[in-house]
Amino acid sequence: MLLCSTDDDGVVMDWKIIKTNGYKEIDGVRLDLSHLQDTTYRFSIEASAKFPQIDFNVLVQFSSHCISWGPKRDEIIDFDLHGHERRVIDDKGVHRCFCDARYELSSNLPGVFETLIDRQCLFTGHENWLTVEVLKSNGETEEYEVFFSITRQGSKMLRIYVESAYVREPEKAINKPVHLKRRDKVRAKVLLAKKLRGEPIRRPAGGRKRR
Repeated sequence: MLLCSTDDDGVVMDWKIIKTNGYKEIDGVRLDLSHLQDTTYRFSIEASAKFPQIDFNVLVQFSSHCISWGPKRDEIIDFDLHGHERRVIDDKGVHRCFCDARYELSSNLPGVFETLIDRQCLFTGHENWLTVEVLKSNGETEEYEVFFSITRQGSKMLRIYVESAYVREPEKAINKPVHLKRRDKVRAKVLLAKKLRGEPIRRPAGGRKRR
């Protein structure tokens, strides 16, 4: 895993360091990224007939994909064209390009996870989950897709890694996974509780099986 990288001028580009600093400078403007620093949320799930109330913590960590776009397969981003200050090196060492649109949208992410316990999550067909934040912009409705994984850190601790977050481009709407159907959803409260107990999460009856 890449821990520290620099460009030809010796400027540190690594996402972990950028995130720790809480900002990135582009064209002389310091862009605030403090809202994407690691954050721990405290939640409670009320008692049920089978289980007692549980109070637990969720550590939320964000990837650079929330504020950048990556190269296509077997391609390299031309930073002479896009600007070297826009380079962001992710946790896997991939050189990505800072995206103004994703950055602006990322301000919604703290609110998404502050309210996670009350949200609906969708099965993706992979080992991650999706929640959708409906945004209003200039009278238009946009679906902000937030993809994340969950790992159990203990009986009262979960870690969420936000893998990506974006509004799908209109020309790419046709690529929207057909298996993301409303029936293939689970309440986040149920998802988190099952993760804490180490239980499997199954699709609702009639939903497609995991690939």
